[in-house]
Amino acid sequence: MAMRNFAIQSWIIKYLSTNIHMYTVKQMPILKSLKKLRKIFQTDDSKSESGIGVLIVFIAMILVAAVAASVLIHTAGILQQKASSTGTTTIQQVASGVVITQILGYDYANPPEAGGISYLAIFVTINSGGSSVDLSNTTITLSVGGTTAVLVYNTSIFYDIAGTGSANIFSAPVWSELSASHKNPTNFGILVEADPSHSMTNLYPVLETGDVAALIVNVTNTFGTNITQGSAVSGQITPEVGSPALIDFNAPTAFSTKSIEIT
Repeated sequence: MAMRNFAIQSWIIKYLSTNIHMYTVKQMPILKSLKKLRKIFQTDDSKSESGIGVLIVFIAMILVAAVAASVLIHTAGILQQKASSTGTTTIQQVASGVVITQILGYDYANPPEAGGISYLAIFVTINSGGSSVDLSNTTITLSVGGTTAVLVYNTSIFYDIAGTGSANIFSAPVWSELSASHKNPTNFGILVEADPSHSMTNLYPVLETGDVAALIVNVTNTFGTNITQGSAVSGQITPEVGSPALIDFNAPTAFSTKSIEIT
């Protein structure tokens, strides 16, 4: 019996000593500190995954914005170049071209009242501030007596009086080359009146600043008739680049001389 009581007492003492030890250890400051640190550095897997997803979306948005900005900058550059080119072309179209300074006609009849205008000399120069005009690429549209003709330049019908002068431009030999015998009713020729830069030749009749040239037309050769008194004539001179020069006049109601100033 005594041995049994001793065993029970020993177990009670061991139990109390063990629990007191654990209680004491749990209350130690270092363990409390470790628990706090563990809570601070404890990670949450779901929060980490959400953060990575947001970061990926943010990076994707930056890349898309960068690509869009690059495309916009490139497009803006192309538009700027096209706008500049269009502006230059528009300015050239408006500023360039030819201007009609005078139109003269010639009537072979004797007396002049009995006939009509057979030859036309349309004097042109370039627009003020305009660029050079190649008359070989110029066309003349002319309407006489209800018939409209389109005339182009013939390189063999060229005459330069800029250096020698002429007592009568309608007596120049170039007119004989513009006739029915040469079968060129859809052609016009060039008579050079002023060429200080010597830029006009039969193959390259380039009209520059200070140059004056007459575009010559044989009306009878083209239309089979002449321009009678009071007749209406219309048309235009169209250069390759620049604004066209309009032709619009009524022939005088009475011809008193062979050479007739129309405009």
